[in-house]
Amino acid sequence: MIFGSSLQVPDEKTKFLRLTAKELLQSYNRRTYHLREDGDGLVAAEGEEEFFKLPQSSTGIAVAGGKIFAHEPARKRLHAMNADFSAPEVTYNLTFEPYRLFCFFDKEGVAQYYGVMRQHVYNYIGSSTVRVGEGKGGCGALFRERIFTASGNRVYYCKTFDGSDWSEARYGGGYLELPAEELGDILAMQPYKDKLYLFRKHGITSLRVLGDEINFKAVHMPMKCGKLIANTVALCGENVGYFTDTGFHLFNGAVSTCVPHSRFDEIELTKFIKAISYCGKYYAFVRRKEGGTAIYCYDPEQGEAHFIENGAADIASGDELYFTRGGYAYKMTEKGIPQNFTPYFTAEKIAFGISGEKMLRSIAVEGEGTFYITVTSNRGTRTVRGTANEALKLRSPLRGNGFAVKIGVEPASALQARFCAVLFRFTEEDE
Repeated sequence: MIFGSSLQVPDEKTKFLRLTAKELLQSYNRRTYHLREDGDGLVAAEGEEEFFKLPQSSTGIAVAGGKIFAHEPARKRLHAMNADFSAPEVTYNLTFEPYRLFCFFDKEGVAQYYGVMRQHVYNYIGSSTVRVGEGKGGCGALFRERIFTASGNRVYYCKTFDGSDWSEARYGGGYLELPAEELGDILAMQPYKDKLYLFRKHGITSLRVLGDEINFKAVHMPMKCGKLIANTVALCGENVGYFTDTGFHLFNGAVSTCVPHSRFDEIELTKFIKAISYCGKYYAFVRRKEGGTAIYCYDPEQGEAHFIENGAADIASGDELYFTRGGYAYKMTEKGIPQNFTPYFTAEKIAFGISGEKMLRSIAVEGEGTFYITVTSNRGTRTVRGTANEALKLRSPLRGNGFAVKIGVEPASALQARFCAVLFRFTEEDE
């Protein structure tokens, strides 16, 4: 000790940084796991209600005209369920699962069911499967009281109100060629804004259909947004959503826009994807790059994508949104917690100003419920647990100025929990 000297202790300034759920999304790469945006905060994502036991080894599900079908790929069967879903009303033998399943009404208003297969169109009559569209499969849509299908760059159509008549005739069925080498093959069809849009490998063709005798007007629109991923086209609010190998896009009938924060980079795009629309939202059965299946949801009102971590094997939409798992069909509910999964989100590169390192001392979550928070810098990791709107003091301050955070909802409060914002308290030396 040197007598007569004084020890200079630096003054510390306490500061706060408050970041809302939306700010974490826009600036800090926020990624949710079974959480979704709701108003100004995050809540638990969609849940489930058991619906019925699937017949035998069925895994797939489809809905057409209010009737629910279960697909059994191992034995190549399609089961039309009876009214109380206790057993199949009738079972059809298949070669492949239909790409699209339609309920098509004839002139007498009688419902007829049709499936568009890889190469053909089939009519399911009574207990029989009848091939009606020879070599006309690939993709399909209902439009102007006709079934339309496509293969390559050729579009086929049946007679109005008669899905079994594909013969070429005046006022009957027929086909048209839509060559456009730069656009590639037609992979999907979507009725939208009084036109039938043909989604192709590298572009979109709009098809206007006028009159019973069929007067077509086609307009080709090249896409400068990558290569279309098959089976990903579905309505999304006021637009049509789809994936390419460069992102998730929304098409408004004239232009396509690549959506920010779509999280497409987490999806295994080389694996089977199945997209549907329900209540204005875009849903897709996907496989995650990190492993396992999930249901992807893009909410156009919130402008945000999230994953429903329920291990689904297939999805379909009708009066409800349905999915299958483990031999059962389920209805989607507004909110729920998956078994053995804790909803959480992550954010990264959170900095407290542009100068030097800071000392992070406590964290608080604004909202409702009980949370755990793990924060990491290049100097270490700290974890705290506690109730919303409570200052949670770190066991020892964490130095750094580039923090990653993981905030999870404790299971006991998950259904009532809401995350609105996070408040960091840190100090810096007064130099």
